[in-house]
Amino acid sequence: MKYQETTDHSFLLGENYYIYKHTETEDKLHLFVKSRPHEAVCPFCKTASRSLHATYERVLQDTPIRCKQTFLHANVYKYNCENPACDCKVFMEDLPFAKASQVRTDALNSLILGVSMFLSNEGASKVLSLLGIKVSNDTIQRLYDRIDFIDDPNV
Repeated sequence: MKYQETTDHSFLLGENYYIYKHTETEDKLHLFVKSRPHEAVCPFCKTASRSLHATYERVLQDTPIRCKQTFLHANVYKYNCENPACDCKVFMEDLPFAKASQVRTDALNSLILGVSMFLSNEGASKVLSLLGIKVSNDTIQRLYDRIDFIDDPNV
């Protein structure tokens, strides 16, 4: 056999995440992902923990695939901190592709800001919708408002 099918999707989300299921409709693609390591580090005391507390699902809009609105359904783990002296009892694993409470991946936010640099927010919203990205002009403005521009006079 000259060509072999691959099931390695690490180029999409990194080595520590894998796609275990997907569903597709005419205009949407849903990818269901899980993390490989079942261990995380407490953000307060930096102690590694393997003690699972719970799981929950985060749904994140990602960069479109084949001009379809793409969503990642991430199965995220909560851990018990194993350090009895730590004030933090339960913490969540960090996702490398999205910060806490984000509804879009970092890659999608970068794409949105990159397109909107050359267009008005309204124009960018319309162009992005043709690519499969649903984002309003107000959301684009909020992304811009969160950017901190630091002026360094010593340059």
